[in-house]
Amino acid sequence: MSKNDEHKNFVEIEPKLIRRLLNLPKPVGIKILERINYKLHLQKENILNQAFEENFFTKEEYNGKYKDMFYDEFGSDSFMQYINAVMNAKIDFFVTNNERMLKRKEELKKKFGLEITSPEDILKKSD
Repeated sequence: MSKNDEHKNFVEIEPKLIRRLLNLPKPVGIKILERINYKLHLQKENILNQAFEENFFTKEEYNGKYKDMFYDEFGSDSFMQYINAVMNAKIDFFVTNNERMLKRKEELKKKFGLEITSPEDILKKSD
């Protein structure tokens, strides 16, 4: 896989792993998020270029409606993760704790087609 396509690599996370992740000590969870954020930051340009090429939105629309709107308390740009999942993952749900994403989940699902849910809600659905 080329460096330009690394952002297209996804794996499914089993519900039992989500439960384990939710129960990690906060410093460990933060370290994991920092690593994910760094990898995502390196791929941000590739993700945006793919989204523009595939007409998910224009540069103007991205800058006006989505850019810098979905950072969470850990510094993660959840919109980059979400749009990457929309384009490249074969999943039914995008799982996030990001309150900004969760507040706009209906709008985003209508526009991009991928449901957004919290870890707690996905665990309820899996039980």
